[in-house]
Amino acid sequence: MITLTLLALLLAESPRPQWSQPEPQVIFCSGCGCRGGPGWRSKRTGQCVGKKNLAKECGRPPSSKRCTKEN
Repeated sequence: MITLTLLALLLAESPRPQWSQPEPQVIFCSGCGCRGGPGWRSKRTGQCVGKKNLAKECGRPPSSKRCTKEN
């Protein structure tokens, strides 16, 4: 019985290892194509053009006169 009490006291007073976790890596997405879009920005509106409106807004094939290629 004394052995168990002594063992419990030793374990309670022993320093516990401190585990440090690595800092999370934050990756920022920039440009019109970074989140799965086609990667074109309209010069007329200044906004990213979606796949649905790409031909209407930028032409077919997309023209650098009407849109800017990003990413």
